[in-house]
Amino acid sequence: MRKVLALAVVAGLLLVAACDTEDTTAPTVGIVNPVGGDTLAKGDIVIKAVATDNKAVAKVEFYVDGALKGTDNVGGAGDTFRYTWADTAAQTGGAHVLAAKAFDNASTPNTTTSANVTIYIAGGGGGTGPTEHSGTITADETWWASGNPHIITGDVSVNGNATLTIKPGCIIKFDPDVELYGGYGSAGSIIAEGTLDSVITFTSNVASPSPGDWKSVSIWDNGMNTASFKHCVFEYGGSSSQGTIYCRNRGIKFSNNVVRKSGTFGIQMQSVGFRAFDSNAVTQCGTYPLSIEAEYIKTIGSGNTFTGNTTDGIHVDDGAVTEGGTWPNPGVPYVISSDLHIGSSANSPVVTVTPGTVFKMFPNVEFYVGYGASGGLIADGTAGQIVFTSNVSSPSPGDWTTLGFYDNTISNQTKLINCKIEYAGSNSDGGNVYFRNCTPTVIGDSIGHSLHYGIALWGSQHPDSTALELNNFFYDNPDGNVYRP
Repeated sequence: MRKVLALAVVAGLLLVAACDTEDTTAPTVGIVNPVGGDTLAKGDIVIKAVATDNKAVAKVEFYVDGALKGTDNVGGAGDTFRYTWADTAAQTGGAHVLAAKAFDNASTPNTTTSANVTIYIAGGGGGTGPTEHSGTITADETWWASGNPHIITGDVSVNGNATLTIKPGCIIKFDPDVELYGGYGSAGSIIAEGTLDSVITFTSNVASPSPGDWKSVSIWDNGMNTASFKHCVFEYGGSSSQGTIYCRNRGIKFSNNVVRKSGTFGIQMQSVGFRAFDSNAVTQCGTYPLSIEAEYIKTIGSGNTFTGNTTDGIHVDDGAVTEGGTWPNPGVPYVISSDLHIGSSANSPVVTVTPGTVFKMFPNVEFYVGYGASGGLIADGTAGQIVFTSNVSSPSPGDWTTLGFYDNTISNQTKLINCKIEYAGSNSDGGNVYFRNCTPTVIGDSIGHSLHYGIALWGSQHPDSTALELNNFFYDNPDGNVYRP
């Protein structure tokens, strides 16, 4: 009996040992160098992969464009395996796909193939920099990082239906007072899309750079809709009245960029809005970080920051609003430099203001709705007070004219709820707020520091004066809280 038990124990131990040596877990592997989107020159390109296994990695194979190029059977510190791709004949300009495949030591090896990594080999204008540029581009052209630095020695214009494509990692340096622009006179486009790990830099070619060294990167009236800038840094531009980024009559996509140290505006949009504008940082600019017309405020996206500038605010010029939409809260005030009117007989625009938004008015400016054409304004600050105030550094009553609502105001789509309206009332018959022949909702507002009345009512229709006094808070209005016709 003991002999039988001993044999059973030995058999069990052998079974456990067999189970212990069986490996069914696949390794992990990922390429860590180069990173996706890198643009590299022809030559020795070191491909590194990190591979791990619950027991051991036997080898890593390296593939380029689906073809096996080499194998590392040894590895190194940090579980890193590598292969040097030196086949310059195969390194043609353009995209190439890298992959790595890891094997473990199991009798029937478990394998894992990494995610693909796409890199670019410089070609078609690449080579060893510096590379100088000036004049007109009339056929599609690509600038590669291998040509760094790219030096713009004279104005570069892209037209004739051409597109200039600037690849990740490029460094573009501008001689003093020069500009890179597309779509002036005929169709043209600029596409500069870097990556998080390989940004594109537009900077000064002056030894000790300062704001305003060069002019701008600009898209003009005939620019193509493909114009796009992502993961770029723009610095030391803005030497003219234009911003470092300037667009006229043609919008752009502009995301994940940094604009800094402009001599004037960081970004200036004239007669156009953005096709995308998100997650940008604009800082250390000589005037405002952004100038845009009122019609296109709705094209400002989310995630942008506008701090550290001479004036942290969005400069709003040309105040005719003929299309409705939502105006975001950009985290800094909208600075209104000329009369702003919401109204159009064709579109009946209604503008919705995001809670927490601040508007600052230049002297003698009026912000008005429904004068001569229908329009509406929904300023509901329930979730965050909306402010209409003066842009004077030391404000005083009467700095600006009024927040006015006229005969063609769409009353059932116009609300002032939890708003602060102050330092207006410069008209002798007016107040901080003016209503004529319309009946918007006005509740929970703080209205004060007027030169005359808090609210002025005119015409045969207007909000009930008693309800206005009961439902709103008034202060420092020398002629009275509400003027009744």
